[in-house]
Amino acid sequence: MKFGKRYSKVTVFMAMLHGVLIGIVAVALIGLLLYWTRDKEPEVTMDKEVPTSGPAVVETPVEGEEQLLQLYAKQHGAFSSAAAAAAFIAEDTSLAKAAIIRVDQNYLVWSAVGLAEGEIEVSASEGTFRKAFKANAASCSAMGAGKLQAVLSETDSAKIKSLATSEKDGKKEEGAQGFGQNIKAITDFTDDMRTIRLQLISHYSSVDDCIKITF
Repeated sequence: MKFGKRYSKVTVFMAMLHGVLIGIVAVALIGLLLYWTRDKEPEVTMDKEVPTSGPAVVETPVEGEEQLLQLYAKQHGAFSSAAAAAAFIAEDTSLAKAAIIRVDQNYLVWSAVGLAEGEIEVSASEGTFRKAFKANAASCSAMGAGKLQAVLSETDSAKIKSLATSEKDGKKEEGAQGFGQNIKAITDFTDDMRTIRLQLISHYSSVDDCIKITF
């Protein structure tokens, strides 16, 4: 049987043309689909990245971390007892302004505390070195020394007297009188903020036991 004779040339041409048009339309639809999908992908990626880099993410600080003050001490030695540390100081007249700082079971002999490394001069011949540490004075509020953190951060000795004696809401903070007296006693002794910080840290980390020191 000869099927070809059933169709005219026009019919065959139209069928071919129709097939070509269908192919073109199919390719166009696939191209549009790919283009549309490609445009959407960056938005999906952006949505995934926002939680890690966008402003909506707020890291919760560790409790008490915002109260930590970075400081640097001039350290002369570390001893296993307060008596040994005191004997070391007594043997060296240049350590008249030094203090003993107790941290855990160690007794450290420091002679200065600065806010920056450059404030602390050390010498190999002296056997001294800089000791970086962090101080948390948040618990000192219960001792009436709520302004201790501000005093330790101060660089002008003339300003710390007003910080110690200022009033809050018209009433002096409970225990603030003792804090003011400590400030006065130290500033009568020296105007060097490195020594003032040292003596305050020594007192409030040992006597009142409210400054927490970490390395």
